[in-house]
Amino acid sequence: MKTGFLRIKRSFGGRRRGMVLLSVLLVSVFLVSASTGFAIFARRTSRRFDREQRLFTARMASEIVLDAAKVILSLHKENYHSAADPLFAGRTFGFPDAGVAVTMRIEPLDDKIPLNKLLLPDGKTLRRELEEPWKAMWRAVEAEELQTLVLDFIDKDTEPRLGGAERPGFLNRQLLSVDELRLVPGITPEIISGVLGRPGIESMATIWSSGKINLNVAPVEVLVLLEGIDARLAAEIVKVREERPFSSLSGLSAIPNFPSSAAPKLMNIAVFKSEWFRVSFEVLFEDGEILDLHCILNGKPMSWNTVRWEEP
Repeated sequence: MKTGFLRIKRSFGGRRRGMVLLSVLLVSVFLVSASTGFAIFARRTSRRFDREQRLFTARMASEIVLDAAKVILSLHKENYHSAADPLFAGRTFGFPDAGVAVTMRIEPLDDKIPLNKLLLPDGKTLRRELEEPWKAMWRAVEAEELQTLVLDFIDKDTEPRLGGAERPGFLNRQLLSVDELRLVPGITPEIISGVLGRPGIESMATIWSSGKINLNVAPVEVLVLLEGIDARLAAEIVKVREERPFSSLSGLSAIPNFPSSAAPKLMNIAVFKSEWFRVSFEVLFEDGEILDLHCILNGKPMSWNTVRWEEP
């Protein structure tokens, strides 16, 4: 004879078996998920380790080649530095044991408006020879109203200039990169990088500079900022230096229609050799992958300082 009690008991037992099965299923799902997650983690860790090991190999090979760049710069006998100099062309060094080949190129800098050398040693006064180029650069990016504010941003004191302002968060020190100018109120990405048909600050200004501009490597958009040089003369300078780099202001005077009034204006800002260089390394691995590294050098023959590595 069946009773309600027995039916309840069976139902309770069925639920227990169902809970056990559900628990087993959940544990199985957890174990599968954990196993899958660990496999993904292991693959990612392995890839990250391989990447770091590959970057380490590229860096070590590039540092060895960097010594060759320093020797080349120290043995350079000309009284000018030019981007077209055969000594600075690409050279390839093989490292068969490491499975890489490194192609090195040297690029003279001192080619733009020197952001960290704008001011006199007092850290406040804008250098006279840079006043017009500084104004011209801000006219070129259509942001003349910001030129004094930027000087307040980077000068050493906390006193606002006439037409400028001092605000909390202003650096009041030299820049570590041109991108730090993005912290200035009113500076937009377009002002820094430029837009179609208009240059940006990063194409006309640099932190890697001795304080003067090498006319053998300065781009046209920088040349036209200098007093006495217009677009026509800038284009002519670029054309002539490709065939015969300049070594003095007298070489500029040989350019047809070069205004005699321009030379005195350039005297305190123009140079024809560089003290800053970018050394680029293209590291080719056996599987075809290429890593690009860059190094900034500063100094003079037999005394070169590695300032910064730029890695991917």
